[in-house]
Amino acid sequence: MTVQVETRKQEPGELARDFAVLRRRRLMGLGHGVTVATLVSAAPSDALARSGIVRRDLRRGFARATGVARGVPLTVRLRLVSAHSGRPLAGHALYLWHADRDGAYSLHSPGLGAENYLRGIQTTDATGWVTFSTIFPGASDGRWPHLRFEAQPGTAGQVALPGDVCAKVYGVPGYEPSATHLALATPMAEDGGELTMATVTGDLDRGFTATRTISI
Repeated sequence: MTVQVETRKQEPGELARDFAVLRRRRLMGLGHGVTVATLVSAAPSDALARSGIVRRDLRRGFARATGVARGVPLTVRLRLVSAHSGRPLAGHALYLWHADRDGAYSLHSPGLGAENYLRGIQTTDATGWVTFSTIFPGASDGRWPHLRFEAQPGTAGQVALPGDVCAKVYGVPGYEPSATHLALATPMAEDGGELTMATVTGDLDRGFTATRTISI
């Protein structure tokens, strides 16, 4: 079962900011002539393929980055629908990124400036779905565990993860810092509370799947 929520507009977009950082640090397979507008145009396939950022599996770095994010497997399934008609939105680029099992972010957290794992783009299919293979994110200090997305142009939001599932995952070796952070965190009002929660199925042996419908 999916949860339908409304997203909010953010300017400038996170993809535009990250794109600038990736290109400045030479962490993308693109020349200087390619812009973020090209990436999210009506026919982005060629530019996206050259960049390396279009991918289903987010666990490894792309282009010149070589890092690998370790953790409990998580499949993320998101569906974009029209807020006006409820119909699926096909052919939309969706940028997904999230923290590693320590609650840190590639590109931006200390010591991870040369890494770009746990971020990528997929284009929605005819029924509005995108699917990513990744790891279950950790919790950072003071923040509830979540995934972040941007559905072009500039519509951004968050996918929170249920506390009972997080507690199970954070008992796995390697997630110890996240277990401590989870004990001190609550879903924030600006995150939308329960309405932002994904439906999560699975277990520690098979991995988990998080599913959510996004209305834009």
